[in-house]
Amino acid sequence: MNPLDALAGFVLGKLKQAMVSQWVKLIFELSFSAQVSFLFVCGTALLATRSVVIGCGSGMVMSALCMTVLFRRSPLTKGMIVVLPAAEAEKEMSAQFQTIERK
Repeated sequence: MNPLDALAGFVLGKLKQAMVSQWVKLIFELSFSAQVSFLFVCGTALLATRSVVIGCGSGMVMSALCMTVLFRRSPLTKGMIVVLPAAEAEKEMSAQFQTIERK
């Protein structure tokens, strides 16, 4: 039995574990941002217009924009190809997003 095999297995296991935790973190960031933005925009639109359709639609658009911003900024998704409608890119450019990073 080669002792370097055990060391290599340990190092590779730690690298794989770190990669999985980064993906889990990205999924949490995406879902949290999407839910909070949906609820805030939907609730605001419901109060302003009293229209469920406008509220839900506005929340969905904002949720999609927030998820796209996070996807584009993540180093894990670098080099991935995604297809987005042109209207999404226009909305994202015109929206003022605030990013918060806790340490």
